[in-house]
Formats: sequence, C-alpha cells, structure tokens
Amino acid sequence: MSDHSEKILCIESKRLFELGKWNGLQTEDLDKYLEILKSKSEFKVRRDLEEDPFYKQIIAQVVLRYKDKYFLHRQVNRAESRLNSLCPLPLGGHIEEFDKIKGENIFEIALDRELNEEVELKSKILKKNFLGLVYLEDENPVNSVHVGLVYVFDLDGMDVHIKEDCLEDVGFVSLDYLKTNKETLTFWSRVIIYHL
Repeated sequence: MSDHSEKILCIESKRLFELGKWNGLQTEDLDKYLEILKSKSEFKVRRDLEEDPFYKQIIAQVVLRYKDKYFLHRQVNRAESRLNSLCPLPLGGHIEEFDKIKGENIFEIALDRELNEEVELKSKILKKNFLGLVYLEDENPVNSVHVGLVYVFDLDGMDVHIKEDCLEDVGFVSLDYLKTNKETLTFWSRVIIYHL
C-alpha cells in the first residue's frame, strides 16, 4: 500500500480559478485553462495534498467509447476508501514526475501510462477528444482537492480488458444505462455523463 510519498502534479486553487470558479464540467475556454495548468502547475508530495483545499491534484482521465456504448468498470479493494463502492466511468489517475518528458504533453503522457496500466486495449483508438475539466465543490472531501482533465477516446471495437487486480470490468453500457444508474457512479462520472 502506498504511503503517498510520490510527487504528483497539482496547482494552487487560486491559479486554477483565475478565469473564474466553476462547479461541474468546464467546457469553455479550454485552451486558456490548459495553458494555466501547463504553466502554473507544480509537483508536490501527494500525502501533503490529500486534505489541502488550497491545492488541486490534477487527474488525467479518459472515457472509452464504442459507437453509443461506454466502458464502465468497478474498483474493488480501493486505495481511496472515500470513494468505495462507486463505479468510475473514466479510467486514469494522478500525473507523476516521471510523466514529464521535455517537449511532450505531460497530460497525454500520463493518460497513456494510466490507460496502459489499467487496461489491455486491443481495439484501435480512432479519435481522441478533450471534453473538459471537472471539479466539484460539495460535501465529499475528495472532490475539493482534485480537478480532472477528461478525455473521450472513440474506439473501433469493444476489445478492452481490465489488467489491474483492484479493478473489474462491467463492460460497455449505454448512456441511458449510465443515467438510469447514476447513483452507482462516482461523483465526477455523474457530471460527465450529461456531456457525452
């Protein structure tokens, strides 16, 4: 089990919200927000950030889509106990120091790494789309210390299999299924489904 001593990418809350604060999925001025994240983010020790609302941990995540179906998974024996029993729609995680490669997009590097760690993806990626930034300020303490970069990858098939022991796949489901069962989804997923 991790002691959270690794350094992860984060940004001061006041810098993230320079253009104005939002709650939900931000889909406007994305180029400006990405520039803020690229130029004003920094690496800090994760355990120091876990309950510090003055910083937002940056999470790179991706929703996998095949036509009108979305890959859903469940986390079991989850390290983040504050989100136990909820199903995330996106795959992904923290951006770490080793994701930084000169001249490369650190967000996409981290996203590819997370995807390769979590699933075996045999289907081909047809299109990558940056959907927006998700942030929720509510009663859940996890939400107040994270901001997510949400991508959607369109696939040519449904050949996706979970690799990590702490995950199990539910499979590809319809948007109607996600909306009907939204109470079983993570808080961010409940927001994301209304922008797909």
